[in-house]
Amino acid sequence: MPMSAASHSLKIERIEIIPLDVVPVNKRRIPTGPHLYGGKGSWVGRPVMLRVCAGGLSGWGLVRPVNPFVGETAASMFACLRDFYAPLCIGRDALNIEDILRNCELQLPKNPAALAVLDFALHDLVGKALEVPVHVLLGGACKDKIEMEWSLGLADDKTMIDEALMAIEKYGVNYLCVKVGPMAQIDIDVRVVTAVRKALGPDVFLGVDANTTYDRVNAVKLVERLADVDLTYFEQPVAAEALGAMRWIRDHARVAVLADESVYSATDAANVIASQAADVLGLKFYKCGGLRRSREIAVIAAAAGLPVNCAGTANGSYIEAIAGAHLCASIPNHAFGAEFMMGLPAVAADSLVKNQPIDIKDGYCSLPQLPGLGIEIDEAEIKRHELAHEVVTAK
Repeated sequence: MPMSAASHSLKIERIEIIPLDVVPVNKRRIPTGPHLYGGKGSWVGRPVMLRVCAGGLSGWGLVRPVNPFVGETAASMFACLRDFYAPLCIGRDALNIEDILRNCELQLPKNPAALAVLDFALHDLVGKALEVPVHVLLGGACKDKIEMEWSLGLADDKTMIDEALMAIEKYGVNYLCVKVGPMAQIDIDVRVVTAVRKALGPDVFLGVDANTTYDRVNAVKLVERLADVDLTYFEQPVAAEALGAMRWIRDHARVAVLADESVYSATDAANVIASQAADVLGLKFYKCGGLRRSREIAVIAAAAGLPVNCAGTANGSYIEAIAGAHLCASIPNHAFGAEFMMGLPAVAADSLVKNQPIDIKDGYCSLPQLPGLGIEIDEAEIKRHELAHEVVTAK
């Protein structure tokens, strides 16, 4: 039941924390190495589902902590939520999302994936209570559809070229990001990116992402050697903290620099902007702490005249994908295509969600319109995959 007009609070009564034995079909390799997934029953590479209950409603969230972008794991998220965040939330008014998140950060800081799954569930709950989509809670939609980007992981040359062609031909995307690095394979990177451009033609926007594995000199050399490729951007060429090197690359390479691993927080965003280290800031909700914190970074970037990009592939997760759509819809200063298409039904099936109201068509994702995140969870499917199930209530 939605809240009545006379209601003034939405008291949180119960929180369920449920790590799931679910892994994506597409197991990607990035420049720092392959994403790790343990065998059946392992917690390695697994997501954590969260259910927040209040006023007869349930708000749901799911986040997979992606290493090495965060130092969290499913096990650490589970402990953080069970021992710190969930007990702090019980009895609180779910309408006060910002106050709850801020108090969690004060009690146990630097757990952005755990904070993000709580952020998702609270927004889903409040959106349902107020009968509005989550993007309304973030300020409202600035667009009626969202342009998508395919992120191309590392593999042999033929596999990468074939995947790039598939993304363009099957899904109609106009943006493609190619992983490059580590730096020792610069010759391979030049060969692959050049071949991808030749296969795709001149009309597709092409970026590269080194995930911190280049140094500043070789990053510039790579851009120079790819001069005929017409790169749209170079994402995180050097180490996250190397803002001076990022600025040097901006000064010496004729390409937009996108800061991703350099931006975890609003403070990071301010430091990157003050250092003039990037042209675009990358948002990943699991490293930034959820929808609200990501939206704050977008506002800071806008104040400096910079765009942002919604990164994070949502690999195999419809919940992460639809959350990404709500976030992206609310951001007026968004650049390039958003990456979350790997969680949409056209790309990957997700049995955890019964209804799947948004999808990709002709390179664009439709706008979520249902209350909350807009998802209906299959609780039987959750039960089938759960690794643990912790319930936190008032003592």
